[in-house]
Amino acid sequence: MLSQPVFGDRSLTTAFYQAVIARFDHPLSLSTQALLRECTLGFAPSVEGVKTFFIIAPSLDAAEQLIGKIDSILERVAELMAGVGQVALCIVPPGSEAEQPIDRQEFEKVPADCLACKLFTIICADAATDR
Repeated sequence: MLSQPVFGDRSLTTAFYQAVIARFDHPLSLSTQALLRECTLGFAPSVEGVKTFFIIAPSLDAAEQLIGKIDSILERVAELMAGVGQVALCIVPPGSEAEQPIDRQEFEKVPADCLACKLFTIICADAATDR
């Protein structure tokens, strides 16, 4: 009889993504690291099924600062997260019902229509040289 795995697929995937997120900002500039620490980070597929790395900024100002650093963020995602096709930089629009601080434990309950996102496609260097 085969033994049962210690981790289910979901818990193993969750542990993996938590480790990836924990390592994500290490080589980035200190100012970028400070901005990212204020954000909520996570993964989800887009409507088209593209694996997406979400950065949910706490304010429009923080999101604008991150847009200024998006090239280094995209490079890091491409380097560390194979298979991720885009980065979504999001904020909770002012005046929306979800504007109050989001508890990370309850994050899955935030309706998607309460987020405003700008999508950035990750262009893999290998794919660009193959063309």
